[in-house]
Amino acid sequence: MRKLSVLVAAVAGAVLAAPAVAQAPQAVTLTVGEPGTGPQGTVTTVRHGELVELSGDINVAQANELVEILVTPYRGQTTTKLVRTQPDGEFTITHRPTIRTSYVARWQGATSAQEPFAFVQPDVTLRVRNARLGQFTVSIRAVRAHSSRVVWFQRRVTRTSWKTIKRVRLRGTAMSARFSARLPGGTSRVRAFVPQTPGYLRATSDFVLVRR
Repeated sequence: MRKLSVLVAAVAGAVLAAPAVAQAPQAVTLTVGEPGTGPQGTVTTVRHGELVELSGDINVAQANELVEILVTPYRGQTTTKLVRTQPDGEFTITHRPTIRTSYVARWQGATSAQEPFAFVQPDVTLRVRNARLGQFTVSIRAVRAHSSRVVWFQRRVTRTSWKTIKRVRLRGTAMSARFSARLPGGTSRVRAFVPQTPGYLRATSDFVLVRR
């Protein structure tokens, strides 16, 4: 009996003396859309108002964990979107940026190491009002305070180059303008070009065929 008591005491002492297994620190990752020019998953490019998809995971395979997504538009206020994890710890959420926007994920005190960006282009539309008279309408969708108010009306002169025919100033809250421009006889491919500004990448409309 004495030998058994000594053995039990020895085992208990060994268990108490064994170092505790350290739990892995909490961690969360975040990526955005289809990658553009940056490292994998950190940059995507969309037109004004298009959806981007944000996805990530936590280092615990557990459902219904609440993850905060911090959304910060260019020179704007940060807002928070909430998403819950799936059973494997992954999550997905969408957002519709209207100007260059950065994203950060936060979970139980852990913050994502990456800060993905969605770069945004204004949405530019060019329409022909009267081809014979060379009359057009141009409009853009963007945040007025940060978008260019000047649009370049261009004609394609070679397969890879465009010539600026006219600079058109947008007016009013609608960010649109009607204008006339001289084009040569025959068929011309024309477009509207918007230069890059802080918060926006440069953008072009779809080209339009004009026959005179």
